[in-house]
Amino acid sequence: MGSGMSDPLAGLFDGLTVLEIGQYVAAPIAAELFAHGGANVIKIEPVTGDVTRMTDPIQIGEGRQYVIKARGKRALPLNLSTDEGRRVAADLALKSDVLITNMRPGTADRLGLGFEQLHKLHPTLIYGEINGFGDAGPNAGRPSLDLIAQSWTGLRAAAGIGEDGELGRYEAYFCDYTAGLLLAFGVAAALHHRNVTGLGQRVGTSLAHAALFMQHRNANLFESADAWKREVGAGVTDRMSFNELARYRSERASPDLFLMSTYKTSDGALSIGAPGAMSSKLCPLFEVEDPRQSPDWADRSKRSEALRTVKAEIAAKLATMTTAEAHALIEDASLPSSPVRMLEEMLVDQDAIDGGLLYEADHPRLGRYIMPTAPISMSGSDYRARVDTAEFGVHTDELLAELGYDAALIERLVADGIVARKIEREEKERKE
Repeated sequence: MGSGMSDPLAGLFDGLTVLEIGQYVAAPIAAELFAHGGANVIKIEPVTGDVTRMTDPIQIGEGRQYVIKARGKRALPLNLSTDEGRRVAADLALKSDVLITNMRPGTADRLGLGFEQLHKLHPTLIYGEINGFGDAGPNAGRPSLDLIAQSWTGLRAAAGIGEDGELGRYEAYFCDYTAGLLLAFGVAAALHHRNVTGLGQRVGTSLAHAALFMQHRNANLFESADAWKREVGAGVTDRMSFNELARYRSERASPDLFLMSTYKTSDGALSIGAPGAMSSKLCPLFEVEDPRQSPDWADRSKRSEALRTVKAEIAAKLATMTTAEAHALIEDASLPSSPVRMLEEMLVDQDAIDGGLLYEADHPRLGRYIMPTAPISMSGSDYRARVDTAEFGVHTDELLAELGYDAALIERLVADGIVARKIEREEKERKE
């Protein structure tokens, strides 16, 4: 690992300036991916501090969510509710290559920071935007969050609902992180297009797009084979309870539910994956008949019952085995499997650290920590997670000076509450 934010910019995005006007997860994640590549990422946050600075704080101003998403970024506390604050933001945007935001639809336009407004003044700007439901239709202006997008698109049911309608605990922010990844890909594509044409453009995605993308395999409806999907989507719900609907859907969904499933063991749980031809190895291990070889396989109603029977038989045998015993059995057959682990087990797994999934480093203010590495590797470019994150207001003078603001103007902006500095924040906290 490098020494942190003082490292010279070198890497995949060396010389690229990215302005982030975002909050919570999706936009900050997209910008973080550029910071890993050495881009000059400038994060605008409220003069009261980014909300994630106060979320699960490790110490004052150093929230767990902020620290992990702000690696390698500089930050400017800025009051966007004022005309002067909005002018500072526009000045930053006009000197940036990319702007990334997840403001609610319409907010950027009201602030004078919408795509069309900035594009007229800066036609090479790449404008990356994430919203909740897409750009068109009656839902376009609605606010959303990860959980809302999961629920609206069916992902919540697909990822965390049992056949009996029981909802599992919700922890992972699937839509936020996937939307950030999709936007980063779109921005990178737009940068390539700009290199060819010299023109910038708006790049957009949504939490709903991300949720459907993650359901890519099943997010389709073929009239010849999927009449049940139309029934579920347009009528069955009016006649069935939620639990009945969950079972109805489970009986008609993917036919490989026993080949890609998680089973309880005597002391934990084990996930097994044996799709396609691998099923011929799985069934003999448990001395059960492979239902895919049955002449009744083409009959959907009989298929569902056969699959339930096979899954129940495998589950009963695994329930008598320890996780280690079951895992060894599956591994010896060269089939993919894993014990179901807690995230905390992953974070202290030396194999994961040695394998480049995690890294250990010394944060200059928070001490030793372990975090995920940058999620891709490059053989010919420097692409890595930085160590340091911006203290509140520490870059205020530096960033404003880069805009050409003189010392007197900077002092007035601080005095008027348009921007904030580290020292003023510390003094206020001491007085309180």
